[in-house]
Amino acid sequence: MERVVITGTGVVSPLGCSVEAFWDGLLGGRSGVVPIGEEGYAELPTRIGARLAGYDERQYFDAKQARRMSRSSQMAVAATTQAVAQAGLTPQQFDYQEVAVIIASSIGGFAASDSFFKNFYQRRASNPLIIPISMNSAPSSNVSIRFGFQGPMMTVDAACASSAHAIGYCYNLIRTGLLEIAVTGGSDCPFAPGVVAAWCALRALSERNDEPATACRPFSADRDGLVLGEGAGILILESETSAKRRGATILAEVVGYAATSDGYHLTQPVPDGPARAMRRALKDAHIGPEQIDWINAHGTATDWNDKTETAAIKLLAGEGAKDIPVVSLKAGLGHAIAASAALQTVAAILSLRDQIVPPTSNYRVPDPECDLDYVIEGPRPKSIQRVLGNSFAFGGSNAALVIAGYAPETA
Repeated sequence: MERVVITGTGVVSPLGCSVEAFWDGLLGGRSGVVPIGEEGYAELPTRIGARLAGYDERQYFDAKQARRMSRSSQMAVAATTQAVAQAGLTPQQFDYQEVAVIIASSIGGFAASDSFFKNFYQRRASNPLIIPISMNSAPSSNVSIRFGFQGPMMTVDAACASSAHAIGYCYNLIRTGLLEIAVTGGSDCPFAPGVVAAWCALRALSERNDEPATACRPFSADRDGLVLGEGAGILILESETSAKRRGATILAEVVGYAATSDGYHLTQPVPDGPARAMRRALKDAHIGPEQIDWINAHGTATDWNDKTETAAIKLLAGEGAKDIPVVSLKAGLGHAIAASAALQTVAAILSLRDQIVPPTSNYRVPDPECDLDYVIEGPRPKSIQRVLGNSFAFGGSNAALVIAGYAPETA
């Protein structure tokens, strides 16, 4: 089977709207969580969120184009612009009819339609752009149209695990020879009053409105919930054969992917499903838990997730679990739902490049049920060859990816 390599990355995030700004923010332990001051949020229990930092839509769109795109679509196009440039994709190098666009999005359509429905119920006003703007497939569609990519185009929606599944799906298509190049990852935005109010009703969000930068506290005993975030992470995946033919710089390699479901509860996870996903991803990569250099955790800072993920890692690695660094990036990024795994994957690629593990920020109080090595002291230099990424979603959908440094085979 073909080896599947990564040749381009792009990021728009609460820590910055370039790959390097994003990475500097993670290593610096910075937070993109800020107060939400727009109309409609003032009466909500949670009035904070991780919003884009340094994003200027005029860099990518004229006024008409921007009006016709949801926030999720805009972010997807912006991040893809960066990834395509880094990968050096030009029409002279390949057939655009063979480039797939498979981008995850889950909640951005709800957020985009919130104002439309408000206008309808209050004023009986409607708009012919409602459906094209708010459909969850719009980010993939807009990327395909913007760049003229004409291969398979679709959207993956498995809630918080969406972009891990999108990347994994492309990995399987490419390694089996069904595809050569894919634009994949995720883009999502939950910020509309009605959507945030629904999350508040779930009692899943932090209510530390007076201290937004430290509100999200993964694995810390004083955690009180997740913080919603927005963003996009886009990757260019291609076969090793294609990358070599083009003379592309190879950033990293996807070597394992697995998907499982809990089959248990819509909102309460159990350790077995996540543990099976991790175990199967490692089997796919032909490695054992002891060969993982750090785990890019789902780490939402909810009571259910953090204890369940810790227990799942122990099921995977046994006594060796305490020797594996486990990191959550959501303290600074918030939870970008369908984009989360894509942003985590970009961080894994950069970690492999720089041989350093980013920290888990805002860890304050030890939790006896969360007793692994969460890298709370700051960035940790380390020899890194492989990173295991976890993504677990409402509904019990679990995904695990193994990202490795690329080394050409030698005779």
